[in-house]
Amino acid sequence: MTATGKVMHAQRGKRHGMIKRTKKQIRQLRGTRVLFKTDGDNVKKYFLPNA
Repeated sequence: MTATGKVMHAQRGKRHGMIKRTKKQIRQLRGTRVLFKTDGDNVKKYFLPNA
């Protein structure tokens, strides 16, 4: 969660099979991103009820 209430998520596609990916793809998958508002609202409602 961010200070403004947005939900962050880790990038998908980095668990396995990295040998198939280019160096550029691996580099761009670092870090986190903000979920879309509707998806974030669902996460807060069902998975983070006290947040």
